[in-house]
Amino acid sequence: MTRIRTVLTAVLIILCAGVVLAACGSDDEPASDGVALPGDFPSQVQLVDGAVLTASGSSPKWQVTVQARASDGDPLTAAVTKLTDAGFEESSRVDEAAAKSVLLSKDQDGGKQLWVNVGLSADASASRSTVIYQVSVVG
Repeated sequence: MTRIRTVLTAVLIILCAGVVLAACGSDDEPASDGVALPGDFPSQVQLVDGAVLTASGSSPKWQVTVQARASDGDPLTAAVTKLTDAGFEESSRVDEAAAKSVLLSKDQDGGKQLWVNVGLSADASASRSTVIYQVSVVG
């Protein structure tokens, strides 16, 4: 009976170690993308690289929070660059100590416009790399 317990304990330890090692992954694997975007989230809105922390809403309004990779530099600049590279035009900019944001727009088919307010808030998270997107379709 003692021998069976010893074997079962060893097997259990090996299984647990395998699960832990598989969950850890390696440095070569990409980080998790986090939560899924809403099914109708506009594909034209390119998000900064990182993990999606929250995603909510449905047409015509959505809100997404992304934890950008700190190693990629200024997350707001990276987010705005991705959007302007995708054809968005900057409309206005707020640059204050408590909050920084940029409002961008892009014309859509049928006379509609896609508006994106992307920003950082000192109150939103303990991290300076948390990017908040507010997306709306108007028209």
